[in-house]
Amino acid sequence: MSFPAEVDAVVVGASWAGIWLLHELRRLGLSVCLIEARAGVGGVWFYTHYPGCRVDTEVPFYEFAAPELWHNWSWKERFAKRADVQKYLEAVCDKLDLWPYITLGTLVTGASWNEDEKRWHLSTYDGSILKSHFFVPCTGYSTVPVYPTYDGVRTFENGFHTSRWPEHLDVAGKRVGIIGTGSSGTQIIEAIASKVSHLTVFQRTPNLAIPQCQVQYSAEEFARVKQGYPDLLEQRLSTFGVDCPNRRLRTFDDVPEARQDFYDTLYRKGGLSFWFRNYADMTTDSRANQEAYNFWRSRILPRIRDPDIASKLAPEIPPHAFGIKRPSLETEYFEAFNRPNVSLIDLRRDPIVFEGKNSIVCRNSGSHELDILIYATGFDFVTASVLQMNVRGRDGLLLSDKWNIKTGSSGIWTYLGLMSAGFPNMFFPVGPQAPTALGITPFTAELQGRWVAGIVSQLRKQKQTTVEPTSDAESWWKKELVSSADQTLFPQTDSWYMGVNVSGRKKEPRCYLGGVDRYAQFLDESATGGFQGCLFR
Repeated sequence: MSFPAEVDAVVVGASWAGIWLLHELRRLGLSVCLIEARAGVGGVWFYTHYPGCRVDTEVPFYEFAAPELWHNWSWKERFAKRADVQKYLEAVCDKLDLWPYITLGTLVTGASWNEDEKRWHLSTYDGSILKSHFFVPCTGYSTVPVYPTYDGVRTFENGFHTSRWPEHLDVAGKRVGIIGTGSSGTQIIEAIASKVSHLTVFQRTPNLAIPQCQVQYSAEEFARVKQGYPDLLEQRLSTFGVDCPNRRLRTFDDVPEARQDFYDTLYRKGGLSFWFRNYADMTTDSRANQEAYNFWRSRILPRIRDPDIASKLAPEIPPHAFGIKRPSLETEYFEAFNRPNVSLIDLRRDPIVFEGKNSIVCRNSGSHELDILIYATGFDFVTASVLQMNVRGRDGLLLSDKWNIKTGSSGIWTYLGLMSAGFPNMFFPVGPQAPTALGITPFTAELQGRWVAGIVSQLRKQKQTTVEPTSDAESWWKKELVSSADQTLFPQTDSWYMGVNVSGRKKEPRCYLGGVDRYAQFLDESATGGFQGCLFR
């Protein structure tokens, strides 16, 4: 252990939010310690090793905006590989001189508020105790894996979740099965289809993936890209936190020919353009959404040779509204299913009934013998990592009791997705009820970090000891959260955005769906208004 016995603030987790909050709090002159369970910084970008892993956010939006951080950094591609993102975060720690304040390889197992001392007591796996005035868990939203629930799950001898991919695994010549076709599943399928002897894809829901359109940068080319950084980064105050002006044009404002041309322009641009930059009503109006889906399907069907496989990958009736589950980026995902060594099992028609030590058994197609089984089945989104830390607030209140996320419960309660009543001096950036996965993580961390620094400064200026939101402030934010979601198509689909990719969970928005721009406005209004809705004591 290298951390002191007591500090002003403890940050837990060394990815985007944790690194930025460490920087912000240090700039206030606080003594700060960041504790990270892994052996390096980067969070999922440190420990996720599956082939093909990369970001779906283009340069320059998946990085911090501070000029001193991007001025001497160069990306090699429009969409960076996992390893390059992790190297970037290491470089940030170098540039901001954060390493002396980071303790690696230390798991925080509990955090309890001591009312008499007005301090948080954090315990680690070896029994050490660290006291702090402020507690800032930045434990990520894609940390705790989720597995299927059929009979025998996880009995396969050589099976693992994508987030637990063995670092030196060789799949060449192996019979591989993969359950799930979300972002990680899509990337893995593209990466290994040509290497394995046979790949069996167990599809739960079709992935409405869109073209990545990757670009490789030479040093000279990236220097030209970097010239546009200031203007591009200024445009982040949009619905999604990238350079997409908030469009007012609606789908049927355009005549059919103009609409098709617009769709085609976005589609050819690649990346998340077809999602982020589409018509204003694409995610709010069913008819408009169907138009977007029809265009997408018209581009996918010619790429798939077998009509039966095409009907499973791009069905005539959409599996859900387009863009209501995050579309993955692909280069030759659909062509992979033209290969003779790739099979597709549609689990909606042919569900898994049993998992053995070396096989998967489906209701109709029977037994599928495999050498390796990959669970690309997602994560217990946004709350699991902080809840499993055993956080207790005032009067011993468990955060897992305050945020009762079971079906029929009251759900999650926060103010601005940053604080929760009964848990003084605790902030949880890039957590539940903020834009989080519907914004861009570095930008969200910057916005929230500024707000946290502001409220801490206000507390010190007033010579008070604790701050927490009122119950009324939480109720107001819950109402805003639900209202913004109800204006969209998101509640119509069971997804991790709504918290129900795990069975037995309350269906409610896990992210703020009103847009990064509107969220930033709420933060600014709170700060300029003296943080009304918060109790300073």
